[in-house]
Amino acid sequence: MDIHEVFNDSYARCNQHPRFFETFYELFCQKDDKFRLMFANVDMHKQITMLKASITIILLAPISDSARESIRFFGKRHGPQGVGVSPLDYDTWLDCLLETVHQCDPYYTPDVEKAWRECFWLGIEIMKEECET
Repeated sequence: MDIHEVFNDSYARCNQHPRFFETFYELFCQKDDKFRLMFANVDMHKQITMLKASITIILLAPISDSARESIRFFGKRHGPQGVGVSPLDYDTWLDCLLETVHQCDPYYTPDVEKAWRECFWLGIEIMKEECET
């Protein structure tokens, strides 16, 4: 099975978990008070909808110019002049996402983690680069 199949199968299993996205945000907000404060007055239903769309855009980064442009836009929007996210925050974000996958995917293995990391790598790198500028 190739890396994309491993990711897609895992993501499908995670989406079957009724609290996958809620669990992610709970873990993420527990990592640092600044994350908790960022989401304190946010409509989490809308936020989860945006996260689902963001995951799709990040996954398209290797093959789509328009996805990369969208990621650049959101990277700048999340950076110091916007939301105030730092490049290191993206590592925390991905680590929390993978911790959630570990909890919600009954077939989680190191290969599943590797697939998620590889599929998200380019999008996360673009976000980090754009929030530094």
